[in-house]
Amino acid sequence: MRGSIDSVWKVTACAALGLAGQLAHALDGVVVAAGLNQPLYLTAPTGDSRQFIVEKGGLVKILSGGTVQSSPFLDLSAKVATGGEQGLLGLAFDPGFASNGRLYVNYIDAATNNTVVERYTLASGAQTVNTASAQRIISITQEPYQNHKAGWIAFRPGDSSNLYIATGDGGSGNDPQNNAQNTSSLLGKMLRLNVSGTGEGYAIPTDNPFVGQAGVRPELWALGLRNPWRNSFDRQTGDLWIADVGQGAREEINLELAGDPGGHNYGWRLREGSIATPGVGGSAPGLTDPVFEYTRDVGQSITGGYVYRGPSIEGADGRYFYGDFVANRLFSFALGSDGKPTDLREETAAVLDGTGLEGIASLGEDGLGRLYVVGINGTVVTLVPEPGTWALALAGLAAVAWRRRRQLAYGAA
Repeated sequence: MRGSIDSVWKVTACAALGLAGQLAHALDGVVVAAGLNQPLYLTAPTGDSRQFIVEKGGLVKILSGGTVQSSPFLDLSAKVATGGEQGLLGLAFDPGFASNGRLYVNYIDAATNNTVVERYTLASGAQTVNTASAQRIISITQEPYQNHKAGWIAFRPGDSSNLYIATGDGGSGNDPQNNAQNTSSLLGKMLRLNVSGTGEGYAIPTDNPFVGQAGVRPELWALGLRNPWRNSFDRQTGDLWIADVGQGAREEINLELAGDPGGHNYGWRLREGSIATPGVGGSAPGLTDPVFEYTRDVGQSITGGYVYRGPSIEGADGRYFYGDFVANRLFSFALGSDGKPTDLREETAAVLDGTGLEGIASLGEDGLGRLYVVGINGTVVTLVPEPGTWALALAGLAAVAWRRRRQLAYGAA
């Protein structure tokens, strides 16, 4: 993906206006949870029918059969800082969770304000995680600001050893310490750590791109990120999608295809998207262009998402879905044969209208590949097929009554 600036697919105000004319396709949204306390993420172990919802304040709750269980699966509220963009920010289940019970969290520590990644183990037969099982993987010193903490963590499909960790630049404007370009800092980066051991700490994967290079931390997988908020692996291909929140002009998505050896520099603080950052920006050799970017007339804070690989929904299969937190808009696109985004669609009306969801904080993918939209206001919506012939049978009923029927039917499924 190391192309020229001309290869970047840009979304302008005119393109945004043209979204309204896109042909409708077979998507709908159903509320599966409401009343949560600032949910930030949703995930699940592969094959698990439940959904695990991360709340900013430090709780992980289980949604099962349309009901949020009363007892939290994991309670870290006593150790999590919650000011600004701090909080419990990430959750990843070990690929072998079904047999080893291991899971990982990323949070801002209330005692130190550091980013902390820990491993916990669910005891066999237990319904909740004992916090005494904590093993510290890494603690990353943070800047004294409360923003740009990122926090996503995940395993690439087919790789049970290496945990990817997204870190923001530490906060404030223009990355004042130049952390994102500083190869001796772990901030503003994508990290890759081998966590296959049984104790605390981690090992360096021998195939990390900067291993053995003087002045470069070997944990680094990629650099030049501002606040990579909600990234994902395509569960079918292993491609890595990195959504990076912009500062004042551009929101961007970066794409690393499966098999990419890593080592990309995505440009921050030199660049925001494909343009120089005013006052501090410029260029440097080898910067990697975003595969996609949009301007502030479309949205102001990108929330990265997923390529849909769940139960077949006409018009959704294989498309990348993402949102914007400030604009509360949901979009999707496909990748063309040339590897560039094509067929941009706005999905807001089809999926979110009438649900009450506000502030798209995350998209989520459960263990069966179904997609969810998580609102900071406590509402979670799942993508489902539009009703099709059901609409004829329900003609004449109020839209609100119909949607309630769908919610009940989904919750009982």
